[in-house]
Amino acid sequence: MKKRILAMLMLLCLLAACVPTPEEDYIVNRAEEQLPSETDGLAEKTVPISVPDHATLNVDPTEHVTVVVDAEVNFNAESAHPILEVEALNITQDEETLNALLELIAPGAAMYEGWPDTKEEIAELLQSAMRYDGQLGSLVLPKDEMITLLEMQYNAAPEAIDKTPADKPEAGKSYRMERSDGVISVLTVSTEPNGFFYQRDRRDACFADDVLMPDDPIVLTDPEISETDARRKAEEFLKSLGVECDCFVGTKRGFSIRNYELHEMLWEFEFVRSVNGTPSIRRPNSFMTDSNMPSSIGAPWFVENAWVYVGKDGVVSANFDGLSRVKRVAVKDVQLCDFNKALDTGVRQIGYLHDGAMDKSHHTYMVTNIDLCYGLQAEEDNLSVGVYQPMWEFTYADAEELDEQPNKIYISAITGGYVEPRVTVQALMKRAE
Repeated sequence: MKKRILAMLMLLCLLAACVPTPEEDYIVNRAEEQLPSETDGLAEKTVPISVPDHATLNVDPTEHVTVVVDAEVNFNAESAHPILEVEALNITQDEETLNALLELIAPGAAMYEGWPDTKEEIAELLQSAMRYDGQLGSLVLPKDEMITLLEMQYNAAPEAIDKTPADKPEAGKSYRMERSDGVISVLTVSTEPNGFFYQRDRRDACFADDVLMPDDPIVLTDPEISETDARRKAEEFLKSLGVECDCFVGTKRGFSIRNYELHEMLWEFEFVRSVNGTPSIRRPNSFMTDSNMPSSIGAPWFVENAWVYVGKDGVVSANFDGLSRVKRVAVKDVQLCDFNKALDTGVRQIGYLHDGAMDKSHHTYMVTNIDLCYGLQAEEDNLSVGVYQPMWEFTYADAEELDEQPNKIYISAITGGYVEPRVTVQALMKRAE
């Protein structure tokens, strides 16, 4: 029920946020509206476009909005910009990828259907909760609430369980893998089966330090492995799986919690797919911290991302979204539109999106970054194929709230049209099931 309500709220928020521009040319929802003609795709050479290193502009796109552009522009003039068609990498059906995954994360382990915690397992948690002294702050419930909840779970828990072997995982289900060293690992396949979550030890919960609230008493120290060595292990992990998240985009300090105590300091690394050296759109690991969620652009699934937590003994946890394989190169080097056209669209779209704000009569928005990236869109009537295309990502914020999380909009680098941030209805409905 909660999932259904959440999905409906997400859908309503997305529909409310997609305020159309007056000109229909600036509304772009589907990949085929962005694809060039066959003649364009076969052109011998594209015409270079002039893109400044820094863009400045001050305009009033509407009566109630001023947009100030003082932005670094990230663009590689030497790079070609292909258009890729990709297909989802379904780990429940691709035996080669699945076997590589299982051998990597839990070699020789027996895989079972997820089982409910036993009284013995919950008793361990209950004893830890009773010793808890509040050092985890907002990450856990207050002590009295934790104890009450665990007591209820203990009373309803089975004394023992019958383990049900699993031949291979299914979408939307969680599995436990019993390793030879006695550790129980967890593998959860997303409802969209080209994403999965792995946890080396089911007792642990991993976080990046940006989840901490200002009043949380957690004190983080450096992990017992260097950032350089940890990143190497993360990249080896991805390479062994054969996934195409080949572009490193960020590091955060992280940590794990076990039995209501800090267990281990970690590094969190984020990777995305890149196209000829240009990274695809990034999105935070949790939509709870992303005002623009989801950032897949009219896509059949999430853009390809990987988050890998690494500690002193290697990979502790990994979370993947949108795994895909290149089906074909639709265009080797697409002709990009004039940068000033994209800039004009971006500025006017920011004005249209915020013109109805009722908290005050006039708003000023600052555009601080404009980056060429790749977004993922859907082919018409075909949710099995995604199209990666170049887009301009505009990062901006209210001039009076520059410290708040910024907003982002996307403008097609091919047509100069605004690209509405929507996921498929099918994806929302899957989450509601």
